[in-house]
Amino acid sequence: MKKLILLFITTVFILACENDDYSIEYIDDEVKQDFAVTLTMMRDRVVPETYVNFTVNIESALSVDAVVTVANINDCGNPLSHLAESTTGTATIKAGETSGTGSLFASAMNAEYSGGNIAWDGLSDCATFKVTGIALSEGDDPYVSSATSVGQTITQVNADYMVDADDDAVMISMDWKNPSVNDFDMFVSNAEGDLIETAESGSRFEGDYFDNDTDTYYPAPDGVYTVWYVPFDQEAADVPAEVYFTHPVTGKVDVVSFVCPAGAPLAYTPVATITKTTDEDGDMSYEIAAY
Repeated sequence: MKKLILLFITTVFILACENDDYSIEYIDDEVKQDFAVTLTMMRDRVVPETYVNFTVNIESALSVDAVVTVANINDCGNPLSHLAESTTGTATIKAGETSGTGSLFASAMNAEYSGGNIAWDGLSDCATFKVTGIALSEGDDPYVSSATSVGQTITQVNADYMVDADDDAVMISMDWKNPSVNDFDMFVSNAEGDLIETAESGSRFEGDYFDNDTDTYYPAPDGVYTVWYVPFDQEAADVPAEVYFTHPVTGKVDVVSFVCPAGAPLAYTPVATITKTTDEDGDMSYEIAAY
């Protein structure tokens, strides 16, 4: 019996030592190849800690699937600008194809921004997105020889009064350029044209909750609702603006961008729609679309 036990222990030891590919001494000796990759961001204005979509393109199709990793590096902040925050996301390019789409959760500011509310023009030259590698489903992984580094403008979603999201409500925040001379108001109406949300604060941001559980009409019926803006006061120029929609529970952020043209009348102008759906369990979901 003792000999049998000793033989078993010796066999296990030999098997355990046969493959040390994953030991600390492992060296990746795959033959690499240069491979051009192009990265395209869906937006050039990014809010920290929100999801951002991207597309990656390769120079020629591969015979196997490829997973492309993209990193967001953010060293926007004060005073620790040398300490960057980073996050990653991936996109899969199927065999025989040359492009794929993915998303990542944009990295946080590396330090609290001491300048208060970030201006519409945002912080530039301090945050980038870039391809950091490609992994093939089989075969040698190629180097990334010409991955495009895409600079971003870091901006802010909402004013301080909009930070506490309701578990059922979509948080809406509208921002626009030069708020010191431009004053926009925001509204949400139902299918009958009744205004059920209004935001006329006169401040830089206008924001409200759609379907907040403290509203008198809660829960709002399923259907399509319209988001409007009114240029209460506007300079003699085109004014770019954005409306951010933060979904409940998931924190997903949809963004609708628009331009209010110079000389626009003081009138309600539709900019987006919110389609509300309630499932059989009573869970509410919202789909956002540009008008």
